[in-house]
Amino acid sequence: MIESSWAVLLCKFNDDSTEPFTTDYYDDLFTSSGVGSRNMVDFFRDVSHGNLDLSGTRVFGWYTLDKKISEYGLTGAEKLKNRGNIINWARQAAAAKGDILPQDAQDGRVVVCMNVPTDLFGGGDGVVCDNGSTEPRFLGQEMGHFYGLDHSRADTIKPCRGNSEIDYKDFWDVMSTAGCAFSSPHPRYGSIGPGLNAANMASRGWLDESRVWKASTSSFDRVVQLRPLHRRDLPGYLAARIGKYLVEFRSKESWDAEIPRPAVLIHRFEDNHSYIVSANNGDQDLVAGSVFGTTDMGNSNLSIFTGATKIEVDEINANEQFAKIRLVHRPAFEPPSLGGILIGGADKGPYIFVPGTGFIPIPPHSPFVQILQQVAAYESSEAIASVHIRNTVRRETLSAITSLVENQMQTLQTFRQPAPSSQTEVCEGEPKSYRD
Repeated sequence: MIESSWAVLLCKFNDDSTEPFTTDYYDDLFTSSGVGSRNMVDFFRDVSHGNLDLSGTRVFGWYTLDKKISEYGLTGAEKLKNRGNIINWARQAAAAKGDILPQDAQDGRVVVCMNVPTDLFGGGDGVVCDNGSTEPRFLGQEMGHFYGLDHSRADTIKPCRGNSEIDYKDFWDVMSTAGCAFSSPHPRYGSIGPGLNAANMASRGWLDESRVWKASTSSFDRVVQLRPLHRRDLPGYLAARIGKYLVEFRSKESWDAEIPRPAVLIHRFEDNHSYIVSANNGDQDLVAGSVFGTTDMGNSNLSIFTGATKIEVDEINANEQFAKIRLVHRPAFEPPSLGGILIGGADKGPYIFVPGTGFIPIPPHSPFVQILQQVAAYESSEAIASVHIRNTVRRETLSAITSLVENQMQTLQTFRQPAPSSQTEVCEGEPKSYRD
């Protein structure tokens, strides 16, 4: 467990002395005095699988800044300009009062809690919140930014779901609470949750890899039982890894009490963003019967060269706190190398040696390069021990060669057709160059 305590600075502007909460409120929300009440110590312990210990956090203040509310800014542009200043103003106010802040504050682990509506943001220099955002649902995201987490997103499978580069689109993840994440009411702290997804946890080194199912072979068909992601107290797997995807189970309790239903979630991680992945039917939360990936793994029409993956939810038992998922993967077949040497390069293309003629260059983008690759795959199949796989490889290479030849024949046929006369009717919207 890594000690990761914070310094919490309670601050006022000099033209408003309001104190929205008692100091006990801030103590219970941020420090060990509130452990067990679902405060910030509890939250980061759970979503880091016990890797982070915030119990040493201390609250300081109240401090009065040498600034008026208007000096920070009343518009968004003005506030953005001063975001780099307000944390320094808070440190200066503490120093003016003679308080020596712990090293945590100097390292950036500082939360400035303003007494009136001010701003909400977080990053490597610290966190700022105000009387309307001093809640675990907001603090989880902003303090998460200090630990390097970016906003979570959603994979785009259907066009109607919008651009996958849009932030705040994983409603089951705390790094989307600035959007419409599933936060639940708390009797004292306003709102809490949701939890942090497995992909984000893994990106920080917080996911307990000893509790993650991983395949021991390249090809598999397994039923795996998952416990809720944040329930380390229950025995069994807390997530499953299949290729670039992490699969997790979330139940309607604790940080996730407001999610619509117990469900299995799938995420991937790229460019420091987690992406929630939809099932084949478009649902982001998978329930019994939901499938992601190739539905018919036994289909003989599936290419042996492309491989296939399927994640299917067999059962969700909310009372017993588990989900059973079926994980199936068939890797893409890679034919063994012929051991030959390619003559030429990417800019010149390969050469064919013809006795009596010499070396004939083939342009790198010629369809005949692809045909040669298929011929190489066919010939190399002789080294495959399995007769079934060997014959499958040969059928697919011959089919690919046939397709390439037919496409080339079609190109020649197109050029044989006479150009349309000026009287030929054309479709509306056709480019003018074809009409002339």
